[in-house]
Amino acid sequence: MRKLVIAIMVLGHTVVDASVNILPVVLPLLADRFQLTYGQAGVAAALMNLSSSVIQPGFGWASDRWPIRWFIPVGIAWTGIFMASVGLMPNYAMLLGAVLLTGLGTAAFHPIASMAVAHASGNQRGLGMSFFSAGGNLGFAVGPVLAAWLLRGWGLPGTIWLMVPGILMGVVAYAWRGQVTIVGDARGIAHNQDTASIPWGRLSVLCALIGLRSWGYSGLIVFIPLLLHAQGVPLEVAGRALFIFLFFGALGGMAGGMLSDRVGRQPVVAVSLVIFPALMLCALLASGPVRWILLASAGTTLMASFSVTVVYMQELLPQHLGLASGLSLGLAFGAGGLGVALSGFLADLIGLNMSIWLLVLLPGVAGALAFCLSSPRDRRP
Repeated sequence: MRKLVIAIMVLGHTVVDASVNILPVVLPLLADRFQLTYGQAGVAAALMNLSSSVIQPGFGWASDRWPIRWFIPVGIAWTGIFMASVGLMPNYAMLLGAVLLTGLGTAAFHPIASMAVAHASGNQRGLGMSFFSAGGNLGFAVGPVLAAWLLRGWGLPGTIWLMVPGILMGVVAYAWRGQVTIVGDARGIAHNQDTASIPWGRLSVLCALIGLRSWGYSGLIVFIPLLLHAQGVPLEVAGRALFIFLFFGALGGMAGGMLSDRVGRQPVVAVSLVIFPALMLCALLASGPVRWILLASAGTTLMASFSVTVVYMQELLPQHLGLASGLSLGLAFGAGGLGVALSGFLADLIGLNMSIWLLVLLPGVAGALAFCLSSPRDRRP
């Protein structure tokens, strides 16, 4: 395991996802400023998800063929710069433009960085990818807290400070770019890439599973702060709730990745997702310290499968690592992002509470699908 490469990718992932995940906390204030409906707020969040995901398989496909390491530092800096501009936007249309451009930076970074981690991890891919996913989950956890601190100190214009970590981490990644292996041994097996057997059935099930899980995950991150805001809860408390949910999720992601190296990918994915809805429903109904404990438990179980599904996809497509990373981190995740917009319109129609209950159930459905999967090392279609 090449620890320096993994450490740089993990830190880059943390900075990128922390920048992106200020949106759920900033969005209620932007909704007040621009008089947005829940549907319009959901569209903004969905556009971020879609722009950061739909073209990821394209970046992954390119990384299977060319050493485009520069996408890593540029993606980190680009994301920080454009996300920093969100609080300065004068109208809803320009807000949508800012989140669209932000998403392009994350689309460039994720598949290529995860491919670099796969090469650097050797035969401990579950462990290496769990660190990479934990970096992103930690960034997602820190983002809401960072946003609450910036908003308290400077208001919406305070988002401009996000440029600083994005640019600095971009410089670090650029300085160490020579240590990163993107294509490596993939060139040695290039002649097999077009003829390798692709297990389309399991690939489709896995993409559907990731899409349902990401719909529930992304929707809860966006709409729980809106729910708390509507209840008169201070933004600091909403940010704290997301931090607990996502911080313990990062720990769960590491545990899930390490466990999957021992017991297999499918059991970790299936069991963790099936037990999530009960924990999350109890967390939303509870109050006081019990709510925080249940939020931590729910986050741990939901995100235990995150790194595992990336490795699962890479093992299904061992000679297309970049494409596998783009599919698992991008296209399937983006399909879930579309659901966030749908959940926003549902919240306008049936109420925010009912829309959130539906979001809670989606990862459970994904867990049921996981029981249909066999080992990714079984190469039969």
